[in-house]
Amino acid sequence: RKKKRKSGKKKSSSRRSNTEEENAGLVMTGEAEYAPDDGGAVVVVDQEPFNGEDMSPAPVPEPEAMTADVGGGDEEGQQNGFTEDGLAVAMAVDAGEEDDYVYAAIEYDPDAKPPLHRNRRFRVYTCLAIVLVAAAVAVTVIYVTKGAKGVDEQFTDINVATLPTFEPTPSPLTNREQSGIIEQIEAGVLQRGAVFANMTVDDPRKMALEWILHYDQMQLNSDDVNLYQRYILALLAFSLDSLAWYYCGNHRMVNANETVDFVQEDCDVLASTGVLESHKVWLSSADECEWYGAKCSSTDGVLRGLELMGNDLIGELPPEISQLRFLQYIAFNGNCLYGNIPPEMGTMPNLLSLELQGNGLSGAIPEELNNADKLQLLNGAMQYQYPYQCAASDGRIVNTIFAKGNPENGYNWGLMGSTLGDNVNKWKSMKGLHLFDNSITGTISPSVGDLKYLVFLRVHNNAIQGLIPNEIVKLNKLREVYLFQNGVFGDFPPDIGLMEDLEDLRVHENEMWGFLPDTFWKLTKMKKLWLQDTLECEQDEADEWKCMRSRDKGFQGSISPEVGNMKKLSQLLLNNNPLTGTLPAELGNCKELSRLHIHQTFIEGVVPTEICLLRDEELFDHTGQIGVFYADCRPNNKTEDPTSAVIAVVTVVITLMEFVSRMISGALYM
Repeated sequence: RKKKRKSGKKKSSSRRSNTEEENAGLVMTGEAEYAPDDGGAVVVVDQEPFNGEDMSPAPVPEPEAMTADVGGGDEEGQQNGFTEDGLAVAMAVDAGEEDDYVYAAIEYDPDAKPPLHRNRRFRVYTCLAIVLVAAAVAVTVIYVTKGAKGVDEQFTDINVATLPTFEPTPSPLTNREQSGIIEQIEAGVLQRGAVFANMTVDDPRKMALEWILHYDQMQLNSDDVNLYQRYILALLAFSLDSLAWYYCGNHRMVNANETVDFVQEDCDVLASTGVLESHKVWLSSADECEWYGAKCSSTDGVLRGLELMGNDLIGELPPEISQLRFLQYIAFNGNCLYGNIPPEMGTMPNLLSLELQGNGLSGAIPEELNNADKLQLLNGAMQYQYPYQCAASDGRIVNTIFAKGNPENGYNWGLMGSTLGDNVNKWKSMKGLHLFDNSITGTISPSVGDLKYLVFLRVHNNAIQGLIPNEIVKLNKLREVYLFQNGVFGDFPPDIGLMEDLEDLRVHENEMWGFLPDTFWKLTKMKKLWLQDTLECEQDEADEWKCMRSRDKGFQGSISPEVGNMKKLSQLLLNNNPLTGTLPAELGNCKELSRLHIHQTFIEGVVPTEICLLRDEELFDHTGQIGVFYADCRPNNKTEDPTSAVIAVVTVVITLMEFVSRMISGALYM
């Protein structure tokens, strides 16, 4: 409500002063809103009422700076719009001032609530709701991503306007192919600088990758600890034609209308005990440690061994097998493997045993293999013309007698190289070295004497040349030495008697000669001694070596009476050597003797009674096993007519009578 104010400057000032003093408390205690407009008016809202005399709020004095602009006209009676009595006077409002906005009074409502956005509880609940929604969205995204691991999204670009290119465009990448698995395998498994981009679709390495990415139900990630292990085993399956394996390799199910891969899970294997054992098929969804022949440690699931003997493995060993860093033994013997031994296998830091015998491998044994200094057993025997056939899954017949199993490649010559050269001493832990039936060349290096743990040395039927080094006598743990059917020549080291654990010595069909050392007869643990069939070799006009057996060349001297110290001797083969003298009676101390060959020698005389008494031991036992005693029962150990030498005939007759009188059974060859 607007009122005119009367003039009266002095009274107005006094009035204003009094009013300020009287109503100061009211203005401070009420809820007033000061809203000056351009005309200088002040609006007072919700003042506390006076003492019941007047319910209208008292006017609030205006600032003195604004009094000059209000009113006008009568300066004395209507100064500032108030009368002398302090009453408000109505004043006309200038129409020109209508555009000036005058703040309206706001009525206070004690029940009114603040706006929703200023409500503290509303803001808290809103923030909580936003957090919950964000969490729900994150969980949904993770669940969808995990669930779509095996689902490949195909994106096909159809370009209608452009001309066809001369080179095929690459296939669109899937989520799995972009997950880092390819890069991990290329960096940590592939060898010789290989990359998947340069491989054909039928490359076993590419096929193993495709299985890991798209067909393996385990769906490993790039950071899974068994990614390398599982990939390499899959690579072995594709490289060695697992569909043709005798046990647990066929993952395929063939129906009337279709063939489905990677669906077979279980297989049964007849163990050596005659009991069926349950295993998992290779490339099945099971953990790779459950696949047949895979041996893992139970604590960490790390692959420690591979046993696939006699399982018709066909193909070449991939070099990536070397990346099984914790593998300790490999047993792939009795299969149809061909090609070379990967040099990378020499980098396997924990390899203890490598058994590859009975395959069709070829090429030089890599020198890098000597770097496997923890290797204790190396068996690469029986590769040379070893006849064994396997039927491949594509219908091919692979025969190990031929190079790479194919008759068109000619015969397989087996493993080659100077394996017993100077680097042989790098095998510091070697206990068993089996390389017989190959094409090993070179000589036996004196470094072989550094193999202080060597127990078995079987390198017969090769092309090894030269002398037996004296350093071999340092191998006091050596039990078996098989050097027969090589090009070894010369005599035995004079200190051979120091090899106190020697049980089996076979050097026949070589060009050895000389007298048997005196220490030779001190080998008290000797069981089998084969010195027969010494060869005499000559080079013909075509530079080819021709060898023939002859009793005129070979070991000389006589059988020492100290042979009786070899009480465990079971086989003594001395035929086709220029040995002289007689059979010592002390040979009768060898109670386990079952084979005695002395034909085609210069040994003379009558068989001692002590030897004949062996009929109750091994030469003829009561189980029906017949021993063998080969001797010449003709004059001068030749096939002459007995009548030409009466003394010789008498000797033979006495010998035969003694055999008859003692009821000796066996075979007498004349």
